[in-house]
Amino acid sequence: MLVEAAFWRPDRLRGGVDDVLREPALAHYVTGWPRVGDLGVVAEVEHPVGAAWLRLFPADDPGYGFVDAGTPEVAMGVLPAWRGRGVGSDLLDALIVAARDAGSVTLSLSVEPDNSARRLYERFDFHQVGEVDGSLTMLLRL
Repeated sequence: MLVEAAFWRPDRLRGGVDDVLREPALAHYVTGWPRVGDLGVVAEVEHPVGAAWLRLFPADDPGYGFVDAGTPEVAMGVLPAWRGRGVGSDLLDALIVAARDAGSVTLSLSVEPDNSARRLYERFDFHQVGEVDGSLTMLLRL
């Protein structure tokens, strides 16, 4: 699902798993899964159709939506055929519940301004706290 998250634009060339794993800035979202503190949820309809997960990153190896070393960063991918059908909402809701249960007090993420997922994040009360290379860094206080 990291491939779906990374290559979400339908009008651009898609990469594959090997492309994601060759790019350190993307690979560190899944490499060594699970590490202490990692959480994830999967949506299935006969097979996986989406996933959302969170991971803590250190300041010397931050994710795209890095806020601080104590704030887990959310990543999410949904197969194109399942976008706009509530899968992302269900995934995000389940991930937030799991994060609260694990003791998290904030979550962060990065989203490009024209990604339709931005509206989903705003509905869940994520608020923009920064911008890096044209992408918005958003924060949710739990």
